Amino acid sequence: MNKLILFSLLIFPLFISADFDNKCSVIITLRLQSNDDAYKDAINKINQCKKYDILSVTSFLESTISKVYITDLIQNFCMFNHEIVTLIDEQTSNLSCVHRGKMRIERKLK
Repeated sequence: MNKLILFSLLIFPLFISADFDNKCSVIITLRLQSNDDAYKDAINKINQCKKYDILSVTSFLESTISKVYITDLIQNFCMFNHEIVTLIDEQTSNLSCVHRGKMRIERKLK
């Protein structure tokens, strides 16, 4: 009986930590060679990520633009019951959070 309890205690933490092992990295940078919107491209890449992936976004845009983009990403793609880490800097801004699996639905105000 003691061996069964010990075995279950050793296996249980493995199932908990396995949910957050995958990382989904996205870079937002200025496009010099094309007219494509870097933010829309980042959204398309984020939509390919899976639920519970660690979403890691790096922005090489100006800090004022990065603040808007990162705030929008937090509101739409991050789980609020897990840690959200942001770093806004003049040259590089970063966001790390747990991906919620799909984008939140935008509410239309009447």
